[in-house]
Amino acid sequence: KLAAISIQTYVRALRAFFNWLYKENYTMENRLGKLRPPKAPTKVTDVLTPQEIARILASLNPNTSSGARDYAILVLLLDSGLRCSELTGAELKDINLEGGYLKVMGKGGKERVVPFGASAQKALLRYLLHFRPEPFNFTVNNLFLSLDGKPLSQNTVKMIFRRIAERSGVKRLHPHLCRHTFATNYLINGGDVFSLQQILGHTTLEMVRRYVTLASARRISVLNGFRT
Repeated sequence: KLAAISIQTYVRALRAFFNWLYKENYTMENRLGKLRPPKAPTKVTDVLTPQEIARILASLNPNTSSGARDYAILVLLLDSGLRCSELTGAELKDINLEGGYLKVMGKGGKERVVPFGASAQKALLRYLLHFRPEPFNFTVNNLFLSLDGKPLSQNTVKMIFRRIAERSGVKRLHPHLCRHTFATNYLINGGDVFSLQQILGHTTLEMVRRYVTLASARRISVLNGFRT
């Protein structure tokens, strides 16, 4: 039941391990030297349109505790490209509202600084000052909390997104789609691939190149729209 991209990763790891066994004289030959990973289908990365984003945000009521929190979560993800795990793991001490950045712990235990803009600053400030509940106990310092003051889990965030998707009519909405949308819009608005790689926390440029292709296609689509 593994995806082709996962099988590719496992095959590469096995090949590297058997190559090490051969070089260290544990085996007489590199037994997996000729093993090739399967081809994985190239999927087109999807993004939210400006109209869909407007519908999603309009479906939330920022004057309620849950609405202000969910609004801040959505705007932050769209403005920073955070992973869901990075969002739920963020704590109050990690955020600098005045400076417009958040320190996050990414994959592989690598910490990085992620910037966000004025829209996210405003939404976060509103949530923190007026709607963030009292923590469940003194050990809870997470940025985003449930209504009873407990840290949000990744499953809870996904459930929140499913509820918003149903309410807004944008059925394909999910947390990682916000990351794709941020990356594409970042490039369309003049950002460079190397800074995007740092913001997203990618170790290679492979995924960033997909965003370059998508951003180029979006630019062409917009230009064709103007011509018609």
